[in-house]
Amino acid sequence: MLFRSTLTDRRRGGLLGQASVLTVTANGIDTSPVVRGVWLLENILGTPPSPPPPDVEPLDPDIRGAKTIRDQLSKHRDVASCYDCHRKIDPPGFALENFDPIGRWRDTYGRDAQVDPSGELPNGQSFKNIEGLKAILVEQRSQFTKALTEKLLSYAIGRHTSPSDRPHIDAITTESAANGEGLRDLIKLVVMSEPFLAK
Repeated sequence: MLFRSTLTDRRRGGLLGQASVLTVTANGIDTSPVVRGVWLLENILGTPPSPPPPDVEPLDPDIRGAKTIRDQLSKHRDVASCYDCHRKIDPPGFALENFDPIGRWRDTYGRDAQVDPSGELPNGQSFKNIEGLKAILVEQRSQFTKALTEKLLSYAIGRHTSPSDRPHIDAITTESAANGEGLRDLIKLVVMSEPFLAK
């Protein structure tokens, strides 16, 4: 049986504050802004980053003086071939760094280093914490709806969507917006779409 809970802590609401999402985007021991950032771009905004070039070096093993993962990643971002993708991936990942590998809130890494959840997106929008990132993401509602529509359609038809599905995805997204973007209506539109009915 499911029970509705009311949350007063604005850091927790939505998918980005759920322990399930935070755990699946960590390795059980450490968090990774890169993994969490990629997950957010792929699953919330529908804009997965390009795969890394085959000749990209891993993180510099000499991390002396680096107290946080942000310090370690700054060395990686200094490499020109890494910068373009990491300026998109890292900021949303940094916003989730206050959550440990199983989703508990933390203000520090261990005893000393403070977690810095601030960041700046490639479009120049900046945020101080997870609440600020969520406020920015809410402004991108249509992009989220399109990403969700694509995921639902892919699940419904049992295959990855292709360029020929884009007009249907756009039509579903447009009609969903006209109906108030409810999830129940969105599922109904996916089920009534041509790709689903023709599968």
